[in-house]
Amino acid sequence: MDQLIFQQATSSSDINACHSIRKKVFCEEQNISKDIEFDNLDHLCKHFLIFKNQIPVATARVRKKENYIYKVERVAVLISQRRGKVGSFLIKKIISQYCKDNKDNKDNSIILHSQVSVENFYKNLNFNSYGNQFTEDGILHIAMRYLS
Repeated sequence: MDQLIFQQATSSSDINACHSIRKKVFCEEQNISKDIEFDNLDHLCKHFLIFKNQIPVATARVRKKENYIYKVERVAVLISQRRGKVGSFLIKKIISQYCKDNKDNKDNSIILHSQVSVENFYKNLNFNSYGNQFTEDGILHIAMRYLS
């Protein structure tokens, strides 16, 4: 049985693994430019990894936008791991970290900008779309907020 482990990326090797996954998913698969993907905001974020059988397979970063508002960004799952609940596991763990498991976080709100093609993925995790669709690097997106 495959074991998924969620952890914050703190070491340089963990951060390199996050960058490697993002480069594969966004730059190579989706042809997003490295300048846009690596936007000089990483130092303002907490980075997270999912390991499957000790191998990094998914990542996301979370950036504090204002008091009690956190934005999930750069959610990337290796193509070989999609449809295997890895992405859901990652997002649920982030929700737990920022909203559910800590009584001090009860007022926190989580937002994200979803690619329209995966909007239903986030809806199934209790995110709600708001506002109009917009384009980022040629890809349609929609703003979403987690409904606790």
